[in-house]
This record gives sequence, C-alpha cells and structure tokens, in this order.
Amino acid sequence: GPAGAAAAPAGPDTGEGGGYRVFTTAYDRQRRAGSLVRPAALTGYRERLDRRIAAQGINMAGITRELTARLASPVPRGWDGAQEEGYIDGRALARLIGSPTERRVFRAERTEPATDARVTFLIDCSGSMKEYGEALALLVDVFARALDRAGAECEVLGFTTGAWNGGRARRDWLRAGRPPRPGRLNEQCHLVFKDAATPWRAARRDIAALLKPDLFREGVDGEAVAWAARRSQGTAAEREPGSRRLLFVLSDGGPMDTATLRANDPRFLDRHLRDVVARYEQSGAVEVYGVGLGLDLSPYYRRSRVLDLSRGPDNGVFREILGLIR
Repeated sequence: GPAGAAAAPAGPDTGEGGGYRVFTTAYDRQRRAGSLVRPAALTGYRERLDRRIAAQGINMAGITRELTARLASPVPRGWDGAQEEGYIDGRALARLIGSPTERRVFRAERTEPATDARVTFLIDCSGSMKEYGEALALLVDVFARALDRAGAECEVLGFTTGAWNGGRARRDWLRAGRPPRPGRLNEQCHLVFKDAATPWRAARRDIAALLKPDLFREGVDGEAVAWAARRSQGTAAEREPGSRRLLFVLSDGGPMDTATLRANDPRFLDRHLRDVVARYEQSGAVEVYGVGLGLDLSPYYRRSRVLDLSRGPDNGVFREILGLIR
C-alpha cells in the first residue's frame, strides 16, 4: 500500500521527466469542480457572478469578433469552376478548343474562415489566488461564452491540493521513515470546471465554483500544466491538420507546496514547471501562455502577460489576453 511506497519516477500522468518524482499517487484526484459545492451554494455563486458580469459592462460581441479574427484560419470548402485564373480545369478544355478566346477554363479552391481551435484556461487554485476567485470566474466565464459563439472549443481547468501540508501523502512518507528526496508529497487535485465537450450554457454553474474559497489550497504547477496540455492535445483522431491548441495558465507565482519543498531541493517544483513548459513550447503541439496576476511569469513562460485585476476584468484586461494570440 501507499504507506510503504518508495519514491518512484513519475509516470505519464505526472508530467514525467527531468528527475521528477512523486512519492505516491494514491490520493490524487480529478474532480468536477461543481461536485465540490453544495447545489444551493453553487446557485448563489452563479447569481453573484451574473450580477458582477452585468455590472462590469463587458463587450461580449467585441470579444467574440476579436477571438474569431485571431483564431480563424482558411479551410478548403471545395472548388469554383469557370475562373479566369487558378488550376486548369480539364472539363473546360473542350470549350477552349471550340472558343480559343475563352479565358474561364480554370478552377480555384474555395476557402472559408473557420475557427478550428481548442482554448484551455488552467487556473492556479493555490491559497494566494483566493482573492482573485470572483475576477477569475468572470474572466473565464466570458471567454468560454465568447469561444462558444466563435465556434472554438474551450476547457476551464484548475489545480489545487486535496489537503494542506502534504495530507495523507506526507503521513505515508512519515510512516515509511522519511526516505530522502521523496518527490512530490501531497494529494494532487485537478479540477474540471468546463470540459471541451460541454457548451458554456451547460457548464456555467460549475464555472461559478471558483467562488468557493476553500477550493484554494496549495499548487503543484508542473504536473497540472502537463495534464492540461495533454487534454488540450486530445487524441490524434480528434485533431484536424492545422487546428490550434492554446493553453493559458493563470497564476500569481511559482509552484508552492509546503511539504514537497521541505522534503526536497527547494527548486524541485520550480524546475519541473520550467521543464514541462519548455517541452511543450519546443514541440509546438500546444501554445502555452502564462497570464500573471500582478506578477511577471516570464521566468516560466516564454509568452506571458501581467494582468492588473484591481479594477476587475474590464474590457482592457480581455484585450491584454487577446493580444497574446498571434
């Protein structure tokens, strides 16, 4: 059982590589965020969020237009015949023989702009992020709605821990005699506020779970980024050639998990986050963006932006994030 678990190299579900270790995954969980909140409380949170959105004066149509413009790319939709330039149309050659001045013997590929993209928001639900809960809920709620309208897929995910100070994972480590360098030493908790298959209207209640203060504990960022990026990539069958995968990580700093940092090299979690982000940035499979709340995340993310949420997410904040998408 986990009580005797030795530090093992992280498997594929833990953002493996670079000497990263996890003491035990026995208590790791992935939860639908809405299931962690009493239904009556969730209804209240959603009503509060709706009031805040109404008061904020968000230009939803403008955000949707901007997203469409930045994410849409031309998609082939067949061919137009009888064109004056393009590819020779074999079927029109007979006309050319009969009428040597005939110029409309070409065909051209017809394209239409289409938004083939999946945009993922990964929210750091560590304790210091609690003060931003409502602003974050507003931010991702508006983006999820706008992405729905723009025809793009959207996921809203979060990461926290199941306990403070290592929880049962640390207890098992203590019982095992405190083996050195145990690796990650807490109960990882990954949260799904909205998955790609669920439209915004069906997920809107769950998004409001971000207003629940005790969701916010500690944070193991590297594993969470790897998890969100894998979800973003999906399976090969799900991906059309040329489709874009964008991952926005919203955080106010580096990884913070007390038990892990005390039992390992203090740079252990930091280094892993950098390794994971670098791996995805180099592969190009997922475009990873760091969105820092009052803090510069450029030490971790090559593409990053600092947001000032002191006035709440106004239209300027949305423009800042949209400006990252090239």
